[in-house]
Amino acid sequence: MDEQRKDTGGAAEGTMDRSGFLKVLGAGLGAAGVGSLLGGQAFADVEKKGKYVIVVTHGGDDPNRAIFALLMAQVVAKKGWGQLHVWMTLAGADLAHVDKTARVESPIFKKFGNALEIMEDVRKRGATFGVCPPCAEYSGAVDDKKHPWVKNAGGDWLMENIQGAWVLWM
Repeated sequence: MDEQRKDTGGAAEGTMDRSGFLKVLGAGLGAAGVGSLLGGQAFADVEKKGKYVIVVTHGGDDPNRAIFALLMAQVVAKKGWGQLHVWMTLAGADLAHVDKTARVESPIFKKFGNALEIMEDVRKRGATFGVCPPCAEYSGAVDDKKHPWVKNAGGDWLMENIQGAWVLWM
């Protein structure tokens, strides 16, 4: 029996003593650590690409919230994080109106520009813009009073496009 324990590191045949267990555990943790380092490195090399929908519910009624939402859209656009769509609804439909957009300025975020300046920058970077049709009509953003680059996009568009998207609702 003593001879058997000697051959198995002091444990009965088919069992493992504390020293053997710690060796196996250490090897497993070491392999897991190396795997996580390699996996982490591979993840770090992958560009963040996704789908983003920024919902703007304010315009001239609350310019701070309107501009903040547009600034978040601008971050996504500048960083190149993926497909970006800005959807305007409720009072946010003011931003689709050619005569109202430039008048939406935030006293807090004034140094970043007015709504039109930010929207033009975001659009130049590839974003698309949509407006809730009834909200646009209520705001007067129809026909030649709606920016030609803002498309009518109803609730059906929104519900379809928020699937699998990062959504910011302001």
